[in-house]
Amino acid sequence: MEGNTKDLVYSRNVLEFATVAKEFCAFIENIQNLKRKAFINASAKLLPLLYYKTSLLPQTEPLYEEGNQKHVTEEHYENIRLGLKSFLGEHDEFPEIFDERISETDEQFNATLSEYLADIYQDLKDFTLLYQNGQPEEMNDALWECRLNFEEYWGIRLANCIRAMHILNYTNIDLETENEEETKTSEHDTSSWFITQRQKDMENDL
Repeated sequence: MEGNTKDLVYSRNVLEFATVAKEFCAFIENIQNLKRKAFINASAKLLPLLYYKTSLLPQTEPLYEEGNQKHVTEEHYENIRLGLKSFLGEHDEFPEIFDERISETDEQFNATLSEYLADIYQDLKDFTLLYQNGQPEEMNDALWECRLNFEEYWGIRLANCIRAMHILNYTNIDLETENEEETKTSEHDTSSWFITQRQKDMENDL
């Protein structure tokens, strides 16, 4: 059983998901180093990648009866959410589409990118900190909980964020006034992302 668990938590799909999850958390934690336009442009690429890699996670079952340890406190969560809210400003709020409440009231509800991204961050940060401990049983349970929460809670929020980021990135919205040099220096560097490296390897093979 121990061997099977270790094989699962170190499988290719899990390792690649863990890499993207870690990248996402670092990205959210360092928004102060970005211009808003660069943040939205990078988000339009990173969020679909995160959705894809999460959808490939293998099925597993928890090994411990007690729940997983939580590292992201309420204060930490609020700091992340409020930082995103301040950073995004008037572009934080967006109309929510896939919401069961709409069918009940026939009204449109607005959501915020700051809340949704903070919700995703909270789960992925807890997963990342448990996963990097290197204990296969804890890694397995962290993986199980993360996949479950994706399916039942934040996966649809991530999908809505992708839609909102697409609109901000590809429509004629004045995100901020930047000169060309500022934009070049503030864009998020994706050269180290594993998917970028994989694409380069494929190009070399061809």
